[in-house]
Amino acid sequence: MRRYIVFGTIGVALTAILSYGYIYQERLGKSLGRLRMPRIESPVYTVERTEYKPPAPAADDLFHDDDPQTKNPTFDPDLVDSRPEGDWRVNLSAAVMRLDCPMLLPDQDAGLDRLSKSYADAVREYRKRNPGGVSILPSINMIDGKAKQFDDGLFAAIDQAYYDGIDQVLVGHLDLLKRFRDKLDPKSNAGTLIAAALKLAEIESPEADARAVDEAIRFFDAAAVRSKPAGFYTWSPKLSQLFRVLRFLQASLDPSTADQLVDALAADPALARDYEAANAFFDKFSNPHSGLTLTDYAKNREARSAIHFFPPSSNKESQLFSKLFPRGLPPDADLMRTLVTAIRSGKVDLKPKAGSGWYDHQVYALETLLLPEKGAENAKLVLTKQYKKRMLEAFKAMMTKRRETHLRTADVSVGAPAPRPLERLSPRLRLEPAPTYYLRTARAYDFIGRFLDSTLGKPALEKLHGLREGGERESTLAAELDRMRSLFYGFYLLSSEDIGSKTEFASDESVDADKCMKLASEWLEKCVDDIDLAADTRVAVPVYVNPAAGRVRCWGTLGVRLAKFDARFVKPPSIKPISGDGDWKPVTNEQLRSVQYLIPVDEFGEFELTSMQFLTRPEFRAICDAGGTKEAILKALSH
Repeated sequence: MRRYIVFGTIGVALTAILSYGYIYQERLGKSLGRLRMPRIESPVYTVERTEYKPPAPAADDLFHDDDPQTKNPTFDPDLVDSRPEGDWRVNLSAAVMRLDCPMLLPDQDAGLDRLSKSYADAVREYRKRNPGGVSILPSINMIDGKAKQFDDGLFAAIDQAYYDGIDQVLVGHLDLLKRFRDKLDPKSNAGTLIAAALKLAEIESPEADARAVDEAIRFFDAAAVRSKPAGFYTWSPKLSQLFRVLRFLQASLDPSTADQLVDALAADPALARDYEAANAFFDKFSNPHSGLTLTDYAKNREARSAIHFFPPSSNKESQLFSKLFPRGLPPDADLMRTLVTAIRSGKVDLKPKAGSGWYDHQVYALETLLLPEKGAENAKLVLTKQYKKRMLEAFKAMMTKRRETHLRTADVSVGAPAPRPLERLSPRLRLEPAPTYYLRTARAYDFIGRFLDSTLGKPALEKLHGLREGGERESTLAAELDRMRSLFYGFYLLSSEDIGSKTEFASDESVDADKCMKLASEWLEKCVDDIDLAADTRVAVPVYVNPAAGRVRCWGTLGVRLAKFDARFVKPPSIKPISGDGDWKPVTNEQLRSVQYLIPVDEFGEFELTSMQFLTRPEFRAICDAGGTKEAILKALSH
């Protein structure tokens, strides 16, 4: 950044230059500076021009600007926007829209880098500071904030329901453990394992070896990253308890203990059936298990994979990291960049497989944030490198939140007057354009809804409620699942219309388009008032444990800030009068203008904790509150 001061006379200016020179001051880091002339006691005329230059691109930069010439969507005369522009109908089918996220200018955009605890707070604080300021456009992060709160409540409710059991529907985890206890020698290794799990649930086993049970629990508690309830599991004592019990049972078993448990299953076919059903349920509700269940081990006792009573759920990022870093994490490793690079190169394919669970479907919805060319809307959008980087940041935050949800187990009239001339036409966005993400998220909710309906039954879902911190969510799970599915189909329909992209559904996909668009439109208009968007968004999740170094590498979302978002057409839409049968004609460049928005975005950070510890949400958020900025928060977390 440079500031030039022009003096009243050339002689004075030359004298000043020769006598005093320039004073260069570092103001904005390595890439920005300010040139300032010394102050001289004589009349001056000041002309200011601020110049900003973005940092030079890194040699391994992942992104580049799209070439508008490669975007050539086909004109469809029937694809008419439902919203007339004055007296004109608008057809965006052959239009191409350019999306950009310009860099923040410190002297013009002061305060936009301020972090808030929620999307609603970020919007309200901006509007309070800038009444009548730039319009706020709901971002995919903000919309995902709605999904995150529902997802947490859904997972918490189902986890708790399976833990306790549902009469005639689910055999609960606690019931399974009691039945195992009754089949085992209480003094055996397997008997100690089950007795210790039950003691964590505050259920005593008088015949068990009390000393061995306490030692097993002490060993479990010594690794806080494994035993300490985090995420939404801190909402209630019951959720904290089930987290500890089920995490305890995720530990690897030695073959002798596994043999004893398998023998108990062989002696009781009903117990074996209920145990297998519990693992099969979470294979879909979360993701396919990693390692071996007791059932798997019983089929092949020579297998070398780790054996678990309740195995953790698999995920592609952990599989990647385990393969790349089998002997520990290099100090300069950037796990998020590693994952992103693997996805973009095709080394990691996010598309769900036949046996995939909800988590794979949720993460697949994020794919086009990294690979926009895989979205049906690709031909309609020209993305700048800066905007692709913004989408990368959205992926990082949303990936973190997906993983945190699954934390415990590791989406015309004739003769009308001539129309008034069209003055200006700009992109008209109701939400950040990412149709494929919205569609895939809707399908993820459809997947989990059908799965729960087939396993638990609609009557059970109509009795259960999702949970939130402090209590239950108002609607039943059946109603909320249907609403979330419809809401995201609505977002897909609206976003597709915003960019003039044709919508497509599978032959077996039943969608009431009008209902979904109405629901999504009504929600977007009042989204800041949604209680889910007032929830604190800041979460952290462990990604890699390095026992040798005594460190835990984590991902975290540090807070919400506002980012600038610009949109303009690089290939024009077409228009024709509402009245009459005129032909479609492209809008001239003189009639086009760009539009500016602000979008709430999450600030992502990767950090490392020492002493094998992990932070609960309150602990993590307290550090974020004290830090205030990304740099200060990451600095505090690293000590």
